[in-house]
Amino acid sequence: MAAPVSTDPVDYDVDRDARELWIVWKDQHRSAYPFDLLRKECPCALCTDQRSKRETQGGLLVLSGPILKPGETQVRAWEPVGRYALTFTWSDGHSTGIYSFDFLRALCPCPVCTEQK
Repeated sequence: MAAPVSTDPVDYDVDRDARELWIVWKDQHRSAYPFDLLRKECPCALCTDQRSKRETQGGLLVLSGPILKPGETQVRAWEPVGRYALTFTWSDGHSTGIYSFDFLRALCPCPVCTEQK
């Protein structure tokens, strides 16, 4: 039987040079999240609504703010939200997403986690 997956981080940091958030979880799993992935999967209500419309309508959406190409997204600021989440201010000015540790562990892009999805 597989060990339970932890959603409790023991360490985390933002590496702006590598353009990623990394987290070491209580079960010793290490996750590295590229900034482009985090920005694309922002869990705020507005981004979730836009993703839903794109998936169901298949049409173009009118976007506000600067259009960033892959590799251009940068974290301007970040901070913990209590003991359950992180929040980021992105280079496009967006800052309303609250990334819970449950959400981040489920989003882990490593090959082991991706295979289990």
